[in-house]
Amino acid sequence: MLKLFMTPFLLVFFMIGCDQTNSSEYKEEVLAVADTKAEMTIDGMSCQVGCAAHIHEELEKVSGVVSADVSFENKLASINYDNSLISEHDIVSLINSLKDSAYSVASVDVEILKTVEKKKIDTH
Repeated sequence: MLKLFMTPFLLVFFMIGCDQTNSSEYKEEVLAVADTKAEMTIDGMSCQVGCAAHIHEELEKVSGVVSADVSFENKLASINYDNSLISEHDIVSLINSLKDSAYSVASVDVEILKTVEKKKIDTH
């Protein structure tokens, strides 16, 4: 009796398991490459530890920003980023929106570092 009950159960179990294909799902990961550098003068910072560090942390979280250096003393942010993932306009908007718009970008100088050919990497 147990065999009669278990046999259909096992058949269904194996059929469900066999129905699943072993197709590998490829996850495309786009690597950010620093092809552009922006130097931004930022008004509204009052200290290195709070303001400049906060701006730096927020910039580092953004997809496309490869590196950021924010100096309270010079009132300057130097940001290396991937121009195909984020623009200087997006970065300016981000900085201007931080801490209830306490900061404002006064000037922006943009330099193209290199032209980069993008390649997609298979990460399985």
